Amino acid sequence: MNYFALNAMIGRGAYAVPEFPTPESLIEHLDYLGIDRTLVYSVKARDFSPVVGNRELLEDIAPYRERLIPSFVLTPADFFGDGMIAYYKKMLASGEVRAFRLCPDYSRFPVRQIERVLAELAAYEPLVLMDSGFGTSEMDLRDFEYLAGKYRQVKFIICQKMWGGFGSVLDLMWRCPNVYLDTSWLHMRDTIELVRDEFGIGRLLFGIGFKSHYGAAIGTLGHANITPDEREAIAHGNLERLLGMEPLTKKLAVEPPLLDEKPLWKKFRDGGKLDELEVYDVHGHSGLHTRGWFLRDGDPKAYLETLARHMDGNGVDTLFLSGEEALFGDVLPGNRKLEEYAKSYPGRFRGYFVYNPLYKDELSAAVLDDFFSRGFWAGFKLLPSYWHIRITDPAFNPVWEYAEKHCLPVLIHTWNDSWNSPSMFRDIVKKYPNVSFLLGHSGGGTPGRLESEELAAENPNVYLEFCGTFCSDRSMAKAFELLGPGRIMFGSDTGAHNESYELSGLLSLPLPDRELIPALHDNMAKILEKRK
Repeated sequence: MNYFALNAMIGRGAYAVPEFPTPESLIEHLDYLGIDRTLVYSVKARDFSPVVGNRELLEDIAPYRERLIPSFVLTPADFFGDGMIAYYKKMLASGEVRAFRLCPDYSRFPVRQIERVLAELAAYEPLVLMDSGFGTSEMDLRDFEYLAGKYRQVKFIICQKMWGGFGSVLDLMWRCPNVYLDTSWLHMRDTIELVRDEFGIGRLLFGIGFKSHYGAAIGTLGHANITPDEREAIAHGNLERLLGMEPLTKKLAVEPPLLDEKPLWKKFRDGGKLDELEVYDVHGHSGLHTRGWFLRDGDPKAYLETLARHMDGNGVDTLFLSGEEALFGDVLPGNRKLEEYAKSYPGRFRGYFVYNPLYKDELSAAVLDDFFSRGFWAGFKLLPSYWHIRITDPAFNPVWEYAEKHCLPVLIHTWNDSWNSPSMFRDIVKKYPNVSFLLGHSGGGTPGRLESEELAAENPNVYLEFCGTFCSDRSMAKAFELLGPGRIMFGSDTGAHNESYELSGLLSLPLPDRELIPALHDNMAKILEKRK
């Protein structure tokens, strides 16, 4: 498979540790992932000056033009810059540059203001890419809709979009047939298939996100329920068509020696499953979902059948679930329904008992004894951020005390916020040494990740759980380095999250398979053996 990606950048900027300070460092990353070509833009153009950065980009990548295709950062100020519009027109007319990138959060402009520049360039039918990620506002997308509607000969691409606000992207694609979507942050289950069915395979383009994502988007594409031709179209064909470039006739990426120690990743990226070992996914949910998720599921009883089908395709043996109805509705009936639904799939699912302190009067020790007397329930699940109950609130003490007595794991949603930031756990984890604290999402963004690593380094009963780590530019490989392979768990946050995406992110870390395997089963198995 050839891959032609979006979103790569090179250079040193003001706002983050450089991921790829030089073209050579980017080429090394592309080789590791097997990516042959990529559009690339300049961090200096984004953070400092398009006038300087865009010109230097062409000089920097000149030796690598077979693989690094330039994309210029564009701002409304370019309209007023001496000679800038003429320069852009020259680059477009020569074919030297065919794509432009909008970074409104960094360049500090409402998207609509780019129109005066775009009006000058639209006749050349360029590609216009817009960074999205966490921060794109509804107004930015409405502005994008306005521009796409007015300049229909221009192809507009939404880049690095995740779950939050994804409905606005679907609405935008429905309204504007010249709006496209990149796959880099599409961590949501069955999203490639949903977009294909609604808008056609030609509207999807392969992309990479943070360096820390590694092969998440590659494995997702390899496991998508699409045809080989559709996979090729996303991987490289659609972008080649939009840029007017010929397909490659050979592989340009050079495989590094480390991949010899990663047969699990090499198999999984090509659509294979992990059938060589037993695999636990320690973070899952049974539907149905709201809160901005766009999934086709409509029958809560059939939901586990969908999850089992994905597990089979990925090679996951057991998924540890919490019930959505228990998390976001009436706790006891929600927990009971999860157990009832799971009976049809013996051995495939284990449960986390959801304990919402709002219902504490109904959750006595006798009730907990009744639930945990059955083999289905493995531990507890807490969701403080959503319930708006701080993790330090004494209302959670019954959970800590029960889990301490019975040596149970507790999976807690953690994020760097005022409800369940990892630093808030310092006293709790020391007071309850028999509890295995599973930090769901490992603290979320980079500040939370740093807190979670510090907490785990100081407390042997704290474990980092993998899912959602795409929200941080800090590689999970750092956590393996700091804590060792015995302190990290694989979890996907499926069913709304794509289990293949999360597995790919883990398996593609630049570590030998032998260091990753404990996270896939052994670490959780040892915790379960402690139960009293």
